[in-house]
Amino acid sequence: MQSPEAGPTWYVRPYRPGDEAGLASLYAEVFGRERPAEVWRWKLMERDISPASVWVAATHHDERIVGQYGGIPLRVRLRGQERPAVHSVEAMSARDFRRQGILTGLGEAAHGAWAAAGYAAVLGLPNEQWGTRNYALGYRRVFPLAWLRFPLHAEHAVGESSALPGPARKAAAVAAGAGSFVWRSVFGSIMSGRTGKADVSVHEAAGSDDFDRLWVRVSGEYENVVARRAEWVDWRFTQAATYSYKVLVARKHGEPSGYIAYRLEDRGVRLNGYIADIFMAQDDGATTAALVKSALHDLSARGASMVLATAALGSTLYRQLRGLGFLPTRKETAFNFEIVPLQPNVDIDTLSDPSTWHITAGDFDVV
Repeated sequence: MQSPEAGPTWYVRPYRPGDEAGLASLYAEVFGRERPAEVWRWKLMERDISPASVWVAATHHDERIVGQYGGIPLRVRLRGQERPAVHSVEAMSARDFRRQGILTGLGEAAHGAWAAAGYAAVLGLPNEQWGTRNYALGYRRVFPLAWLRFPLHAEHAVGESSALPGPARKAAAVAAGAGSFVWRSVFGSIMSGRTGKADVSVHEAAGSDDFDRLWVRVSGEYENVVARRAEWVDWRFTQAATYSYKVLVARKHGEPSGYIAYRLEDRGVRLNGYIADIFMAQDDGATTAALVKSALHDLSARGASMVLATAALGSTLYRQLRGLGFLPTRKETAFNFEIVPLQPNVDIDTLSDPSTWHITAGDFDVV
């Protein structure tokens, strides 16, 4: 370990070509798994930020990369004004260089450069491993995002559980299956009732124009929302290198009225579905119901035990999903949504009401 008098053995700089091997090694050390180079390029290079989307800490003597702080550019409406912003991702440091101020140094350098380039704010979901460093970097908590769950085929989860002996597990699976059937039936009827008179059709996304047309039509209804133009939706979901998403588009009277992006994940003992994003006009409950119903039907046919989604407590989306049969999870808060103001006219106090936001986990990199 270095002595305080010696000064740091590392320094902070923007990414430069040739860093890829060192960044891959650092990622594998921190997260315990390898990551294909194409996933890194898709996530952090395809939507590059000027002056830099990735900042690294490197050692003076051999240029070993011992820290990283990344950013993904977004457009976001804040109090009705669309502005450039950054979603912060993958803040990490090598184990043998922790508690030396690396993440603070990286964050300060990145935020300063992004602020000078005109970005309005940094948006993030810092996890508990950050400790108090997020506050040192200027992160301010806005509100929590909550997990919601729809018990699609609870019998799958119970039937594969090792916590119960064989006969009891079988009986519990039968009871869970019956309960899930009733739940699907009741809320399936509710969803059908909400879409029956609205003439909403849902189809798999076939092109990009629908997303631009939808954004133009409904974005003004939201005071605060990440911009969902075709370029962003295509990059985030249809061209994603991390997971395989399915994107459905709803139409009313021939015009796009909403979309939903979701995926299926094999968690070893069961399959779970995740609704990463859903977007429609704020009061269009018929489109919401049609999109959710179609996604649940597809995920049910593919064997999902449960479907999870996120929404801000107190938001319109949260109320809509609850009304369609989604239940709070045991851990009500999924993430804390936080913002670093980069410009003096970004006032967190005016952004803290979740009812003024449309926000999902798909706005970030967690689902």
